[in-house]
Amino acid sequence: MKNKTVVIKSNSSGLTLVLDKEADFKDLVEDICKKFADARDFFKDASLILTVEGRTLSPEETAVVIEAIELNSDIKIRLICTEDVLADARMVRLTDRFYFEEAFTNAKIIPGSVKRKDVVKSDSSIVILGDVLRGGDVSAVGNVLVMGEVLGSVSAGTDGDERCYIAANYFDTNEISIAKISGNMRKKRGLFSGVGRNITEPQAVFVWDGSLLMEPMSNGIVKQLLNK
Repeated sequence: MKNKTVVIKSNSSGLTLVLDKEADFKDLVEDICKKFADARDFFKDASLILTVEGRTLSPEETAVVIEAIELNSDIKIRLICTEDVLADARMVRLTDRFYFEEAFTNAKIIPGSVKRKDVVKSDSSIVILGDVLRGGDVSAVGNVLVMGEVLGSVSAGTDGDERCYIAANYFDTNEISIAKISGNMRKKRGLFSGVGRNITEPQAVFVWDGSLLMEPMSNGIVKQLLNK
């Protein structure tokens, strides 16, 4: 029965992992490791979205599942979807809570980069699996998550919601706005300990005291804002 605790299915955007609800989590992880190791040549170096069904995972368990897949294959998990909640797989590892609840439900997903002269709009949130290149324009009523670099123009909360935010692996642009608040992104010392642009982990831009601030996603201030 152990080898039936995990079922791998393909879908239009990546893979679906169906997990046995009753199985011991340790057995699930062992089965995941074996299945992906055996199928390493089949999946090759795919970069994909992983959907998890059949079982509710804690944030810690979610991070373990991602690690088990990536250590036993050449797959790169870009996004993970559990219970209709979409999140950046890297951010799951970096944070101590799965705080993207409903943040990207019904999000518009862009499979590549937004190039020069491209205009992308959404009445919900937007997830971009590539970069926003210079000359590209992205705007969303909700949040914006960019898996790569933001070099162009990005706007979130276009209906005026200052709770929205923009997250990316790297920012090099002044064309950022949230709820019509724009200008240079400040890095306030003291209140935000250790804040600064660090290309080794995702950053978030959000509204604080009427202006835009940026900090690493793992610092915790963003989580406090989102949980208000």
